Amino acid sequence: MYIETLTPDRAEATAPIHARRSLSGDFLFVSQGQDMAFAAEACIDVLRSANRLLGRESYTWDHVCGARGLAQIDGCGPEQTLVLVGGIETAWRPVTDDLADLRRAIRNAARLCLVGSAVFVPLAAGVLGARQLAVHPDFRAGVQESSPRIEFSDQTTCHHKALSSAVSPAAAVWMMVELVGARDGEFTRASLSRYLGLSEPGREAPPGEHLRYLRLAQGDATLNAALQIMLEHLEDTLSVGQIADLLGVSARKLERGFRDLLRQTPLNVYRDLRLDRARRLLGQTALSLNEVSVACGFSNVTLMKKWFVLKYGEAPEGVRQQAFGARQVA
Repeated sequence: MYIETLTPDRAEATAPIHARRSLSGDFLFVSQGQDMAFAAEACIDVLRSANRLLGRESYTWDHVCGARGLAQIDGCGPEQTLVLVGGIETAWRPVTDDLADLRRAIRNAARLCLVGSAVFVPLAAGVLGARQLAVHPDFRAGVQESSPRIEFSDQTTCHHKALSSAVSPAAAVWMMVELVGARDGEFTRASLSRYLGLSEPGREAPPGEHLRYLRLAQGDATLNAALQIMLEHLEDTLSVGQIADLLGVSARKLERGFRDLLRQTPLNVYRDLRLDRARRLLGQTALSLNEVSVACGFSNVTLMKKWFVLKYGEAPEGVRQQAFGARQVA
């Protein structure tokens, strides 16, 4: 392992097999202990959000606690990214009995990611294959003592060869966003960052369905403008002809653009945007189902329920119940 520097614009022709292995979409998270499981779950939420924006299950994951949990699942596969998640208070120094499993997993992984105190694990196992690391200031003296040749990055995250590192659990979220961006492109990285609220504070994050379709539009100005018009007119739904008139193009041209790039008709995309808004309103407000249907441009509740179940596989009432628990909102 440790065969390629992580760069979004790397030349694919140089080492396509190595590049594909290094940027695996299958992740195995090993947290230092139960008290650090929350940090692994935060990283997993980045992957879950990336899948939503991409519109496919591009990323998969497993999560275990400690080296003992790693042993129970037969280690890390050669096509997996191994993420060792530690904190910023106590150095993760594995006991002798755990070193063999950890060493085997690190050597076998396509890419190794180190978070916080996890930097001590490959040092203890004697398998650290890269020399540039993002290390928390409190751990630098200990790391330097173990391996004097380590170069400390002045950033909170670092990607060097097939090793990624983050100084803390909080920085690990950024590290995950950067890995997604290197694998799926800068637009996805920027969209994911905004969706997670990691950039442009004070601005409302765009809805997930809107970002997903923007990505599929590949920068097409007409489609981008059409999607924005739809987003601004979810309650008072416009016809395809009205949208085309606002854009100064023919309805036929607009439909062709949607079909070629978005693989959907304008009406289907419009409905997806409205259902996305309905799902957010059901989970975040006390509006009645009838009020939600009106706010999202559906002519009646029955129609909204029909399309909602087809898209999400559950009834609107289920989303409302999960959001409010035992408290029922009319």
